[in-house]
Amino acid sequence: MVYIQDALHLQIQADLRFLRWQWQGPVQLAGFQEAFDQLLTYSVRHGITHMLADTSTMPPVGADEQAWLSEEWLPRSRCLPLRQLALVLPCSLHNQLVVENVIHHARFYLHAHVHFFSDSHSAFDFIMGGCSGAAGLEQEWCARCPHGCRPRPRLSS
Repeated sequence: MVYIQDALHLQIQADLRFLRWQWQGPVQLAGFQEAFDQLLTYSVRHGITHMLADTSTMPPVGADEQAWLSEEWLPRSRCLPLRQLALVLPCSLHNQLVVENVIHHARFYLHAHVHFFSDSHSAFDFIMGGCSGAAGLEQEWCARCPHGCRPRPRLSS
């Protein structure tokens, strides 16, 4: 199921314990906090063990948002059953540094393996691990979030 809530786009497949998210639109502290609280709620409710976090389109994250993530949200995320996180890196150097800092703090709270990717297709293929329902999930995502669905790179022969 795909949910679009303001700037946060989510896909949840409860039977696979999978959650994908991507940010679209501006970042303001109140909306940022609400979105990450929703991520935490959905993840706990559905026992999410595999997450794809696509931060490639996220606009610059401010110091207040970064501090809130590290000081307030991460300690509450300790309850997550997350095992695998496929993280699509941000395009901006600023946000890459923010992600590095947050991941550094996360190691005290999360016990997940974090894998970094430059594109969402590679991250999706990795996190799904050849699951038979992967093609349907990708089609559903592309149908509801066309801006978040880039064409797959062609393999040269």
